[in-house]
Amino acid sequence: MIPFEYVRPDSISGAVSLLLEDPEGTSLIAGGTDILSEVKDGLKRPRRLVALDGLAELRSLDVGNGSTRLGAGLTLAELSTNPRLERGYPILTQAARSVATPQVRNVATLGGNLCQRPRCWYYRDRLFPCYKKGGSVCYGATGHNRYLAILGGGPSFMVHPSDMAPALIAVDARLEAFGPNGFRTMPLEDFFDHGQSRPLQEHVLGSGELVTAIFLPSPPPDTRSVYLKARERADHDFALASVAASITLAGGVVAKANVILGGVAPTPYRARLAEAAIVGRPVDKLDLQEAARLAVSEARPLEFNRYKVSLTANLVGQALQSLLTQLKGGTSHADRL
Repeated sequence: MIPFEYVRPDSISGAVSLLLEDPEGTSLIAGGTDILSEVKDGLKRPRRLVALDGLAELRSLDVGNGSTRLGAGLTLAELSTNPRLERGYPILTQAARSVATPQVRNVATLGGNLCQRPRCWYYRDRLFPCYKKGGSVCYGATGHNRYLAILGGGPSFMVHPSDMAPALIAVDARLEAFGPNGFRTMPLEDFFDHGQSRPLQEHVLGSGELVTAIFLPSPPPDTRSVYLKARERADHDFALASVAASITLAGGVVAKANVILGGVAPTPYRARLAEAAIVGRPVDKLDLQEAARLAVSEARPLEFNRYKVSLTANLVGQALQSLLTQLKGGTSHADRL
């Protein structure tokens, strides 16, 4: 472990100032479940860690008129057990409960879950100068790629490790960030970046910016959502594949559908062809098998991860069937807020 300075600012503007003083040598720490493992493994050598866990403005959960605000510093344990979220956004509590172990959830934060770095073993091994560490090669493309991307891969074939991201995108969440130019918001889906211009990060935050909150619109009437995750071990494992799905009905017809995949692409992956096969159809005439097939119809698996194609399709089919079952009997999420 290398020596570093540990600083606890008293405001988010103070945190931003510290980031700007030494952008290359400063890293943020909240729960520490990702950054500390990177430091211990020799992947990061920060000169300064800026602690965010003491900032009250990052720890609030507020329900307002038409919108719910989740502070980026809320722990996954807090999200997984919040009764208001359980009633109005069960997909979020399902996703939060699926992350790691109770011990990890007690310290891991919402913002950290969204911003965590790749879990690919080539990235995590200091001996491989892979693409996501500034190298020119994705070793997973031709190496041990059992857990890597089947959709949207290249030049890196990492998969985004967040469970919260697909679930939040499925409920049309917006992300708030704060930096040198003040606050800005964006659809959470636009926050994730796999472009060649940013190989050392998986998001669009600029220098000195940090995630401050997530905003959730109130779910429309007749809306249902679900998060399902397939993993190698029954608990505390990252997703081999996951699906976050949401359906809104209007007069017995699917007015809106979000089908977001996790664990199969470098960013949370919107299955647009599956969504198009659902929207505009009477709920009693949906072809779930076809929608599931379309969700992975553009997959380009690598040598050792072809199993992910059928696994993901089956998971999508299960999620959509779960939504139909919910729609046939029960109040909508909007009624329960």
